[in-house]
Amino acid sequence: MKFTNIKDELRYAEKRFKLKQDIERMVIEKGYISYEPGMIEDYDKYVAINTRSNRKAIVKVMNANGQISILRPDITSNLLSNLLPKWEKNLKIKIFYYEKIFKHSGSGIKEIRQMGIECLGIETIDADKEVIWLANDILSQYRKKYILEIGSSEYLKGLLQEFYLEEDEYHEVLTLLDRKNKQDLIRFAKGFKKNEAYEALVNLIDLKGGAEEVIEKAKKSYMNERMSKGLNELNEMVKFMKESGLSDNITCDLSMVSSLGYYSGVMLRGYFRESNREIIKGGRYDTYTEQFGEIIPAIGFSVEMDELLKSLYERGEI
Repeated sequence: MKFTNIKDELRYAEKRFKLKQDIERMVIEKGYISYEPGMIEDYDKYVAINTRSNRKAIVKVMNANGQISILRPDITSNLLSNLLPKWEKNLKIKIFYYEKIFKHSGSGIKEIRQMGIECLGIETIDADKEVIWLANDILSQYRKKYILEIGSSEYLKGLLQEFYLEEDEYHEVLTLLDRKNKQDLIRFAKGFKKNEAYEALVNLIDLKGGAEEVIEKAKKSYMNERMSKGLNELNEMVKFMKESGLSDNITCDLSMVSSLGYYSGVMLRGYFRESNREIIKGGRYDTYTEQFGEIIPAIGFSVEMDELLKSLYERGEI
């Protein structure tokens, strides 16, 4: 936000601080402990682990010894690189952070404020339920009309494994799915028409809407063991939300793709209904933790604080 006078800017900063305090209070009540991750990461290590990262957007800095470091473009990887080398068996932790990430934009370096939670070492289904509930609580705290959208990287990866794609082809499909570009997806997949999973792939973008309806529709299409596992996980979440009276704003998108590419289970995104900008994004990333030396159950999400504040401020709701 840009302001023409200091008073408006200070008033906006005050509202940002109050918003931070409100969400901080909510996560502390759920047993999360504050954690401050580092700001600097090694460039080569980061891009080796995060293969789908936009390298042009990464903010690089030169060390005194000539090596390239970066200002963190993502907090989860930074957090794991700090914690997992010291991980102890059967450890269970719930942490939250309020930090900035950094990206190159057309006008320079962009600082993006995020508040996030990470649930590490805790049994999968219990942590999934808690995290989705908390994401729902945060959205509903500020709007009655919102969308909490869930997807499954297991379902998606299970489908794509049927096509034996090269790495560049795999990333091309993910890009088309992320952009909801069905026409180009069909064009890309024309060489796979004899594959029994073909119809499931070209119609994947259409599997979006009411969670129960989407899951039932997907079950009638091609299915392998990994895809079935992903749908069962989603179905468990949908049942939980319905039984808890929290299902009115839940939708499902089986073509959901993360720009970071490290999720390995349930994924979630939260929006306000008048905007297509993400307020909340996250998911389960157990397999990603292996890159840091230890495989542990892990799930979390981040709240895009600047986007949340801007949306509320522009409508006079804060």
